[in-house]
Amino acid sequence: MDRIIEKNLEALVYAVKNSQEYAEYQRIRELVHADPEKEKAIHEFRRRNFELHMRRDVDLFTETDRLEREFAPLRAEPYVNEYLAAELAVCRMVQHINYRLMEEIEFDLGFE
Repeated sequence: MDRIIEKNLEALVYAVKNSQEYAEYQRIRELVHADPEKEKAIHEFRRRNFELHMRRDVDLFTETDRLEREFAPLRAEPYVNEYLAAELAVCRMVQHINYRLMEEIEFDLGFE
């Protein structure tokens, strides 16, 4: 890879890792990681939520509501919602970076 690109990529990684969003995610992640059972339950919630959103054969509103009710006790525990919100903030930042790259770079995808 071009040295200039590599250098700027390293700067971008550094900027992401030093962002407020990433620092908050890491802070809360450590709290969650200290409770393996809670961490396992969060991973299960995230996995099932992801799988639900990938399905086309369900009423998404109804099934999301059911999943939220099932995991309501977990979501009420300290740090869980903070963790999920912090994780989402970092994911959105990375998505924004990806979207921006794809907006600025002319790239034929063959979708017309």
